[in-house]
Amino acid sequence: MIEYSTIYDVKMTMYQQFEKSAKQRGDNPCFYFYNNTLSWNTVYDMVDKCAAALVANGVQKGDRVVICLPNIPQCMAAIYAVNKIGAVASMLHPLSVKSEADYTVNLVGAKYAFCFDVSEKAFAENPELTVIKCRTAQYFPKTPYGMIANMLYKKKIKGKTAPAENVKKLIDFADFLKEGEAYIKENGVPETATDPLATAAIMMTGGTTGNPKGVMLTSEAINNLSYELVDVVEQVMKMEINQDTDGMLTALPVFHGFGFALCMHVSMCVGMAQALFPTFDAKMCSDAIKKYHLNYIFGVPDFFEKVYNSGYLKGVDMSTMKLIGSGGDVVPYSLTEKMDRLLKENGAKVHFVSGYGLTECVTVCTFTDPRREAPQGCIGVPCYNVETMTVKPGTTEKCVGEDGELCVYAPTLMEGYYNDPEETAKMLVKHEDDGRVWLHTGDMCYIDERGDIYYRQRLKRVYKISGYLVYPSFIEESYRAMAEIFDCCVIGVGEEGKTTLKLFVVKNRKYANDDEEELIAKIKRFGEQNLSKWSVPREVVFIDELPRTKVGKVDFKVLK
Repeated sequence: MIEYSTIYDVKMTMYQQFEKSAKQRGDNPCFYFYNNTLSWNTVYDMVDKCAAALVANGVQKGDRVVICLPNIPQCMAAIYAVNKIGAVASMLHPLSVKSEADYTVNLVGAKYAFCFDVSEKAFAENPELTVIKCRTAQYFPKTPYGMIANMLYKKKIKGKTAPAENVKKLIDFADFLKEGEAYIKENGVPETATDPLATAAIMMTGGTTGNPKGVMLTSEAINNLSYELVDVVEQVMKMEINQDTDGMLTALPVFHGFGFALCMHVSMCVGMAQALFPTFDAKMCSDAIKKYHLNYIFGVPDFFEKVYNSGYLKGVDMSTMKLIGSGGDVVPYSLTEKMDRLLKENGAKVHFVSGYGLTECVTVCTFTDPRREAPQGCIGVPCYNVETMTVKPGTTEKCVGEDGELCVYAPTLMEGYYNDPEETAKMLVKHEDDGRVWLHTGDMCYIDERGDIYYRQRLKRVYKISGYLVYPSFIEESYRAMAEIFDCCVIGVGEEGKTTLKLFVVKNRKYANDDEEELIAKIKRFGEQNLSKWSVPREVVFIDELPRTKVGKVDFKVLK
């Protein structure tokens, strides 16, 4: 089992971590954005002006500020500016519709919001809301490339934008910074908040029911997760982090804890440059990996499938790769094998890692050993300062040698759901035997004698067929071994007690025109030969692609 221990000071605010790096790095690159390079000094200045403008507009310590932005420089500046003055960054998907924006604004009681071109309209009809509009193209380079990128972007968003009418104040980010500059000239830079245990961010998640909830996370919890990555590189891989040559791909959206803590904030903590991408594009991301020699790359499984299938990284020198891996959803073993092959062919000394986590513990709390090939179905071992165990579902009774609900004890645990103590109590449970408060994940897992953790299924996706428990993720993994199947998803249909399984299949292109009746028969024969009779789907449906949520996970609700 990997042992983790951090030597870094996590008892700082997020802004203090950023400020420390900014003062060290000066004019070195901080952000790469559409062939434009923004230095640490430039970003430092932007953050302080943004913080001053927030204060000038009445934002106080503890106020919630909605940040509904993609991965653009203004988003990063807003997050650290909000943290500097002790306010709370309430993160929201940048493509949220009005009902979602209204829900979040009302849930956290926000009076201020950052939006961009496309999300601006979602904040209309909020007469007490101050809205800061950030144009995606504002930091495109002033070059022919930047002009072309701007033209293409305008074409892409044509018809998708509308003004945020009937709000208290609507101001462009550039003018907002001017307000901050004026405030600093008269009053100086606002005082920096210093409490690492104050709520730093609220991340929206589905929680234990269908209604979105606000997960409250402190700076210390976020720092702990970010430095887990640093410890893996330095303590486990025995590699040095080089501020001058290392670089992060920040294509994972920072409205999600994965991109927030393991991409954006890691870079800010250690002082390395990061390439920002507001939307995922296989070629653009691959070009950035090559151009800037990015050697920290994280994404959801769908991200890596697209990058791998595009072939853009074939033959690229990856000898300096330090960590590359996936999480956010179940990682198919076939993807791990493909990425391991690619890494070996390109000279990498590391394996493709897969991790597991929940927003309720910032995100990642386990991942596989980058020094060895991961066993099939394994989601890794606990990260440093993280403890795990399995209990019998619905209890605090520890179970060993059998499947159980995974529980996590770590310094990355949430404070709770915003203004929802009842749902908080379902997730954060005090165990009488040790007096600790553990996060009950709602995921069925198995921990072997080595400490490797194997993911089985979300408790809500465990089905009982004729009295036997079946795990859709195991069935899906089995079917992905068929050459004819590119991807698949299993759901349970019918009333409780009469549940049957339905398999949705995305065919590999090579077999797209095969006779579907014959293929269904072949799929069922495969199931009969490789699965228990209770795990063989009764029905098979072919679809062009699996529906996905805004963070790239398979959307089971749509399939149902």
